[in-house]
Amino acid sequence: MEHQPISKITLIKTVYFFLVSFVALMMIVFSGADVINTLLRSYVFTKADNFNYYPTLVCGPTPDGKTQITTEDCQKQEEQQKKNDEASRSAQRQRDLVRDISLLVVGTPLFILHWRIARKKE
Repeated sequence: MEHQPISKITLIKTVYFFLVSFVALMMIVFSGADVINTLLRSYVFTKADNFNYYPTLVCGPTPDGKTQITTEDCQKQEEQQKKNDEASRSAQRQRDLVRDISLLVVGTPLFILHWRIARKKE
């Protein structure tokens, strides 16, 4: 039983198919993990996205001393800021899910196709 040398073209094709399979598999793994992460943050650990790094509004006179910010105006601005933050977080989650689902839709058939070809015996 002698082993025949592998031609360069066959070797290049084999390396190509295994490499593309690996990249597609990484697409699937990372996007799948990110989908799970987003779903857990959205439905299980709902406070994981709650962070306020905006400075709290100060009621009273402005630094120039010309205007007065009332407590009522201050509360309205804080409520509006909270609504904006929640809308922004929701939009970001949706963008993340769209990207990750797209990667899954592209990566899965890409992996299956290339893996089957790479594993084929000639």
